[in-house]
Amino acid sequence: MTLIILWLLQDLLTVFTGGGMQIPGLFMLGLVYRLLVDDGSSDVSLWAIWLSFAGGILWDLRWIGIPGFFTLGYVVVILIVIQVWGIIPPQGRVSGTGTIIFALLEASQLIPPLLPVLILGGNTGWSYFLRQQVYSLPAILLTMYIYLRKTRS
Repeated sequence: MTLIILWLLQDLLTVFTGGGMQIPGLFMLGLVYRLLVDDGSSDVSLWAIWLSFAGGILWDLRWIGIPGFFTLGYVVVILIVIQVWGIIPPQGRVSGTGTIIFALLEASQLIPPLLPVLILGGNTGWSYFLRQQVYSLPAILLTMYIYLRKTRS
C-alpha cells in the first residue's frame, strides 16, 4: 500500500509542477528500501520485479507515451539491487554498508531517467536529467538515514 501511495504522490507532484521540475522517483526509492529491509527471500524478489514492471508501465503510459523506457530502467534497477544485496552476507548488511546503500538508492534515481535520454538523445534531456539528480539527492539521503536508523536500532 505504501508503494502505491508513493507512486501516486510522485505522479501528483509531477502534475503540480507542470513538468518544469523533475520529481525524484519516490516509487523506486520505496521499492528499493523495501528490498533492503526484507531478508532477501525469492518471493519478495519476484514480487519486486513484477511491481517495478507494473509501476514502470504505468509511468510510461502516463508521462512518456512510449511503453518501455522507464519500465526497463525500473526492472534493471531491481535486478541490480537483488544481485548486489544477495552477494552481501546478512552479517555485513548492518554495519559499514552506508556507501553500498547510497549506491543502490542512487541507481534507482540514475538508471530509469537516463535510459530515455540515451535512447532518444537530445540536448534538453540532459538538463532535465541533471536537475532530477540534484532534486533526488535529499530524498536519497533521507531514505538512507531511515534505513540505517532502522537497521541499527
